[in-house]
Amino acid sequence: MQARRQNGVPGIILDCRDHGEADKIVTFFCQEKGRLTGIAKGAHRSKKRFVNGLELFSMVLLNYSQRTRDRLAIVNEVELLNSFITVRHDYGAYQAASAIREIVLGATGEQMVEDDFFQLTLWGFHALDSGKDTLTVLALFVIKMFACIGYRPVLESCQGCGTPYRSNGAAMFSPAAGGLICSRCKSSHHGWQLSGAAIGAATSVQRQPLPLLTRVSLTTDLSRQLLSSFYPYARYLLQRDIVSWKALI
Repeated sequence: MQARRQNGVPGIILDCRDHGEADKIVTFFCQEKGRLTGIAKGAHRSKKRFVNGLELFSMVLLNYSQRTRDRLAIVNEVELLNSFITVRHDYGAYQAASAIREIVLGATGEQMVEDDFFQLTLWGFHALDSGKDTLTVLALFVIKMFACIGYRPVLESCQGCGTPYRSNGAAMFSPAAGGLICSRCKSSHHGWQLSGAAIGAATSVQRQPLPLLTRVSLTTDLSRQLLSSFYPYARYLLQRDIVSWKALI
């Protein structure tokens, strides 16, 4: 079977590692293609096809060939669009970007089209690169990410008895139930306490269109509370630790 060529595919580099003396194995998260892993032959030697274009977190236009979806793609050339310099040089931004990277790698399958998720990931890198508070960006990303992968937390009612949440105080968030648990049901569930302010903020973010997400501001305490409470849920869904996220909380 002849390899099919794909040119000009926008993608974010999530992983890049040496393969032998000359090559690199690169994982991209691509628009309309999903996660894609390929081999960049001669990447260590080429000063034209890959110049400055295989750095972690870079946004590139990717040209590649692939015979079948179950085989490594051949990365023919990349064109650098955005290196996200701030993300790579600011420690806090780098930590948050690393958490986003781990989440995307854990939540996506090879070449499963996840365009909403791609746009959210791209938003996260742009927001971090612009200097927006790193904990806020990660908290916003996480809340929207759950919806992208089909596991939006239910914050409108108790997942034990169905009683509507009245926006009048704290409630427990249960990872196993995927939502809030009221005081009457909490004895039969395990979870983490969310304040009324955190529940209200998360509900508002769930409804916020992505283009308006950058306008949202959260206090440091609120961001930490959301990240701490939702981390066990992400770990439950992905069945793995998210090391960079855990280090931030």
